[in-house]
Amino acid sequence: MPEPIAIENLMFYDPDLESYAAAFRAEHGSRGKTHSVATTTDLIDAVKQYSKVRYLEVVMHGSPGMIWFKTGGQMVARYLGVIINDSKMLSTNARILFLGCNIADGPAGDTFLVEIGKAMFPGTGGTVGGTNSINVVIGGTTTRMNPLRFFDTKLKVRRFDADGKMIAGEDVGYWGDRTTVNVR
Repeated sequence: MPEPIAIENLMFYDPDLESYAAAFRAEHGSRGKTHSVATTTDLIDAVKQYSKVRYLEVVMHGSPGMIWFKTGGQMVARYLGVIINDSKMLSTNARILFLGCNIADGPAGDTFLVEIGKAMFPGTGGTVGGTNSINVVIGGTTTRMNPLRFFDTKLKVRRFDADGKMIAGEDVGYWGDRTTVNVR
């Protein structure tokens, strides 16, 4: 297997969500890379191809607490966290953002964020986040949180130390209101 590519900003995305990837490439230029993944096997293989990632966006289909693939496969947080940690892909204090539809919604979404952080960040520490909203594409290229849910839409963020222990958490609402999350 070839030597992993060192890249600061990386996006894994479902081919259906190319508009997200185009916006990412425009924002990050040569400091970023996008990688299309259509199956669980593609994602597992992709993780092994990169190193020194400081910022990772994962733009896949989702449901509360779960990443899923149009091809029918699903992936739970703990498994994804373990394969990323085992690959040594992330740099110290990396930031990971899950933009799959409502992946962080409800108790299943909260559990997803905690489980992935515990599995992903031992040895490095880092921050993971996700939304509780279904995203929509407007005008073919611009993506926004569902405008019909702006009263309860949140970005949920959890921070972990190098032991994989959650040390802080916050939920940020659409209008900027913030709620501190109890550390478990």
